[in-house]
Amino acid sequence: MSSKARSSGFLLTCDASMKQFIIHLNDQKIADKKFILEDLDATHLLIKGEARDEINRKVEDWMDKNVYSTLERVGENLDTS
Repeated sequence: MSSKARSSGFLLTCDASMKQFIIHLNDQKIADKKFILEDLDATHLLIKGEARDEINRKVEDWMDKNVYSTLERVGENLDTS
């Protein structure tokens, strides 16, 4: 048995584009700060537990900047003549 302490983690399920964004976040970290424990398949990652809040925050920021609903565009292209 290894003397290295194991980190608790959580299973993250997401679509492929979100997974690529999370991998990108992980790749920007220095080696000892990386949070992906294992890339399981096309829609699942095993993530260090202590990174959960940071990932949620960064994903929310990314979605706020890049995801638009049809409700936000109501009123565009109105004919005001």
